Amino acid sequence: MRKCCYAVFNLLLIFLLAAPVQAQIEMPLAAQSAVDLQKDAGAICGAPFLREQEQEALKYLAQHPELAQLNLQKTAWNFTVGSQKSWYANDFRTSQRYLASSTCRAVGTRCYIFVEDAVWLDRVSQATVDAFKNAFDSSTPANSTKGVYQTDVDTFGSPPDVDNDAKIIILILDIKDQYTNTGSGGFIGGYFTGYNELPVTVAPQSNVAEILFFDANPLNLNSAAGLQFGLSTTAHEFQHMIHYNYDNNELTFINEACSEVASVVCGYPISNQSYYVTETNVNLFSWQAELSDYARAARFMTYVRDQAGVSVLKAIVQNPSDGAFGIDAALQAIGNPLRFNDIFKNFAIANILDDKTVNPAYGYTYPNLSKAAGRLFANPNVATTARTVQNLGVEYLSFKHGADLKAKFAVENPSIFIKAVEIGPAGKRVLDVTPNVDFTEPAYGSNYNEVHFVVVNTSQAFPYGYTYQATGIVKPVELKWDETEPAGFLRLSPSDTQCVTFDAVPGGKLDSIRVALRRVGSIIGGVWQFTGNLRPTPLGKRLAFPITASTTLTPPVINPGGLEPYQKPYPNWRKVDLRSFNINADQPFAVAFVIRVPDTPAVMITRYPGQDPYHSFSYLNSPSSGPPNWYYISADENNIWIYLIRAYVSFPTTGVRQTVELLPSTFFLAQNYPNPFNPNTTIEFSLPKASHVTLKIFNTLGEEVATLLKEKRPAGKHNVAWNAGNLPSGVYMYRLEGEGFVETRRLVLMK
Repeated sequence: MRKCCYAVFNLLLIFLLAAPVQAQIEMPLAAQSAVDLQKDAGAICGAPFLREQEQEALKYLAQHPELAQLNLQKTAWNFTVGSQKSWYANDFRTSQRYLASSTCRAVGTRCYIFVEDAVWLDRVSQATVDAFKNAFDSSTPANSTKGVYQTDVDTFGSPPDVDNDAKIIILILDIKDQYTNTGSGGFIGGYFTGYNELPVTVAPQSNVAEILFFDANPLNLNSAAGLQFGLSTTAHEFQHMIHYNYDNNELTFINEACSEVASVVCGYPISNQSYYVTETNVNLFSWQAELSDYARAARFMTYVRDQAGVSVLKAIVQNPSDGAFGIDAALQAIGNPLRFNDIFKNFAIANILDDKTVNPAYGYTYPNLSKAAGRLFANPNVATTARTVQNLGVEYLSFKHGADLKAKFAVENPSIFIKAVEIGPAGKRVLDVTPNVDFTEPAYGSNYNEVHFVVVNTSQAFPYGYTYQATGIVKPVELKWDETEPAGFLRLSPSDTQCVTFDAVPGGKLDSIRVALRRVGSIIGGVWQFTGNLRPTPLGKRLAFPITASTTLTPPVINPGGLEPYQKPYPNWRKVDLRSFNINADQPFAVAFVIRVPDTPAVMITRYPGQDPYHSFSYLNSPSSGPPNWYYISADENNIWIYLIRAYVSFPTTGVRQTVELLPSTFFLAQNYPNPFNPNTTIEFSLPKASHVTLKIFNTLGEEVATLLKEKRPAGKHNVAWNAGNLPSGVYMYRLEGEGFVETRRLVLMK
């Protein structure tokens, strides 16, 4: 299933009529979508949690092959609309199976669609059922004449057929999971289990059928966004069924990656990539059922498809080898000279560059993917620093804003591979970086204003360390998120707020901001510390208020109907001097303006590729759907709108070199490493500001077993070691609580 793993999907799409007075000129689109910031919390793919039960039954069957053909379905089901049937389903709370009473609500050429009686009409309508049938049988976003069934079969292979019926059973139900009516807890969005492929002599509660399960609560299949997620999930879960037919013990990462790319092949959006691009230093093949796992799996297999062609997917599924060996065998089977090691190295570079014109291996066919976000340095003078890259992990060190860069790396093991990606007015290029040899770029700050070091650990077995140091010339910093010219502006209501958040620049002073305005007038706003959270508000301690941006100019439209209809470069950027406020840029900050009179003036917007939140947010008092709250604004299926507000930071002249690394802009709790572990592990977290934090360990009963931290910590990244030698093997949870922040992750102790 797409976006599986604690991925929300009560995605709230609200349509704002954002047409200014001259809508056809000022705003290319007649309506915009305000996207709920909580769109990614909740949905889990259930398949990985059922494989242990499935594998136990398969092991028993292997020991008793005489049972293989007993009690299997001998003839087709031949269900009709109105047929009633109780199907065994999984209760993920108790690990038990139960009977769900249901009725057939549609029969297609490739499927029977059953709906649990308890959710019929309340959570599932006939229109929803018809949409599932149409998508599975006939039409996907990628091909209006081919449904999910045929697309997945063409891409991966044939499904099993233990029930002697070519139609797949789709059961829509309220899956019993951890979701509660209060809106808390993760939920299972859908699942396939091979247990249902086995005879009842081996698996007593088997349905002995090709059956897929899809959730209807809390997933809102009556909404456009919820329905799209449900349809996308059919491609994901059907791939699991096909994969089982060829390799019923596939590595979880590869199986889930194939299911993620199944949704992409069918034309549904890729999983939210913001979860991977901020957490790349993790073993590629690891699996903890986290959002970042699904994002990483989707991205990797999409890259493999884009580089080797769609035929490689069938070769991967139908090859019994696992992991890198399976990918190597698949590439060899289709006559492709690449191997996993090549793919992985190029994948790491493509994630920061994504430009096939530099090298076909360094980009994606899939459009507008978020770029990797690593450790960002505004000052090129960096003292010697030691880091560790996890096996099959990647770290990115990004230098911006300085000049005349010199860097040197040392590595613990030759498995560490380093490249420099340079971007600037002179173009883009990728250079080798040799350990223990100075890397120099005198054109940094002129021809190349960005240098990204890509540090890759190609070892599949061990993490390895490296060190780096750098020197250069410090320059004032321009903080901006926009890369294109203005497209227009949004018509907001009085008291709505436009906000842009910025990362910290330790050692710097916030000198000024610049705002792109449209129409004569003044707009009042301020500067606040960024809270690190978007809800209930991103605006923390007030740093400067009020501030005023004014203009006496209304630039003319010179390209009516164009995507960028104004003079280039845009002539109406207005500066707001902030030096009198003496603002330290040591903490992330936010700049916001409040609408008094709409459009007088308006803050201009531009497109940013992707569908994930990106530093620009709007507080809407009267959205057409949903409560007043903070939202980000979708421009179209490929882009969001961001506000044209920039910030300028300078460094006081002290005569002393100063290491300046941009601090994290949000609270973040990383996956512990190693995991599983015995008995030592390390937990890393990031704080955007100095905060009182508590880090505790709990068992699966919710009982606290250890308190690792309870103190105030400064802004930045922190590591806490834990020795669990006094505890038994098992699954534990670790929870970080800060100021307005709580996050929990899972770890596994294996002795």
